[in-house]
Amino acid sequence: MDIGSMAVSKSTVHRARIAGREQAAEKIVELRNQEIPERLVLHWDGKLLPSLSGDTEDRIAVLLTGEDDAEFLLGVPASSDSTGRNVAAVVLKEVDEAGVRDKIIAFCFDTTALNTSMVQGACIRIEQELGRSLLWLACCHHVHEVILKDVFEASLGSSSGPDIGIFKRLRDRWSFVDSSQRETVETSEDLVEFFATNDTASKLKDDALAFLKEALMSKNHPREDYEKLLRLSYLFLGGEGPAKPFRHPGALHQARWMAKAIYCLKLQMLKSQLSLTGREKAGVERVALFVALVYCKQWHEAPISVKAPLNDDVLFLEILKTYPDQTVAKAAEQALRRHLWYVSEENAGLAFFDSRIDVEEKKQMVKALDKPALKKQLKRLEGKKMTMSSSLSSFVTSKTRSFFQKLDADEGFLAKDPALWEEDDRFKDARKRALGLRVVNDAAEQGIALVQRYLGSTKSAAQEKYLLQLVHHHRKLVGREKKEDLQKKAF
Repeated sequence: MDIGSMAVSKSTVHRARIAGREQAAEKIVELRNQEIPERLVLHWDGKLLPSLSGDTEDRIAVLLTGEDDAEFLLGVPASSDSTGRNVAAVVLKEVDEAGVRDKIIAFCFDTTALNTSMVQGACIRIEQELGRSLLWLACCHHVHEVILKDVFEASLGSSSGPDIGIFKRLRDRWSFVDSSQRETVETSEDLVEFFATNDTASKLKDDALAFLKEALMSKNHPREDYEKLLRLSYLFLGGEGPAKPFRHPGALHQARWMAKAIYCLKLQMLKSQLSLTGREKAGVERVALFVALVYCKQWHEAPISVKAPLNDDVLFLEILKTYPDQTVAKAAEQALRRHLWYVSEENAGLAFFDSRIDVEEKKQMVKALDKPALKKQLKRLEGKKMTMSSSLSSFVTSKTRSFFQKLDADEGFLAKDPALWEEDDRFKDARKRALGLRVVNDAAEQGIALVQRYLGSTKSAAQEKYLLQLVHHHRKLVGREKKEDLQKKAF
């Protein structure tokens, strides 16, 4: 090209970039409006971040998800404060701008008081403003974060500072550690004896190894640290894996729940090279065993909506009842009983599509659809009402039918023998709709991470919104491919 005929002024280029970004974002919104599903789950998450003025402000990431892994970023606007009233107002403003009020059938949220308070919470205010009842899908990952936090504090105590002291020491001594010389349950004398003399622990280990091996072979991991958690658990339990060294520790602060799981596994495998007190060694071992034997599977399966009632509220409690370390089990059980969202009368409807539940139990669930609903309309089950012997059918009532109504699913398959459901097209369609309900709030958390990455890239709120929509759209197109894989395709 003739360089003399081109505009090379920085201001001209800047104006062209602004115009091009706006046009591209408008096309993305137009495409979104054409592709948006009929049934949507609303997600949001907030964080206090620096503002353009140099102060701080609350930013709220608002997204929509739907069937076939549909995901749409509406925006990450600022809120005047983090009260339930203002969060609800910000979320609804984004929903109205997108024109999708009538398509929202559920929302997914972190289980903080800001969201879940039944008077001033954002959830109840959004539901009231929309003028209809929605499905309350508490983020399964956030629930498990709370469980791990309580187990960690029961084993190693709580920390008053922003960082976790024992992890900070691991980071400071990392240059003196040989991560290839690690201990596992197969090489630690105490743990070898523990598993040899405890049949329950031995069975948990065998089950965990089989699950972890299969999960790692699938290579379907939404985030790198999720895969790291699986791999560290597998190595700790004696599974075979690459001998590559562990990575240097990164973020250690309290908000990074993943640090509690990953670093406890590393500490346990490297404890012979570290100066830990007897109390610290015992606490780290407790957490590492809980993570590898029980927690990892629960976390990995949390995004599968139809497994939530059985996994979170029945199987997990059964495992904790016989778990060898009752100090850990009681801490986990108490945390779980505060978060029994998926055996509420409505959400129990998810269990109808869980293939692990036997035919006889499903028959009882169908019969229970004729039971009168509870007088007290609970969004989640009260912990004291859940016993170790409770079956899923005991939580199903006539109100459970509203779950199918909100999915706009044909209930005709319920009249047939559950043994024949898998062959019924109405059941297949309803199950697809149920699986389309995203019960983890990872999308909103990624929205917050996105705005943190590009914070300050523009000085205009409108341009920032266009930029975030473009980046979010491009990331969906590229997927989770690695840089070297993209380079191979390019060349």
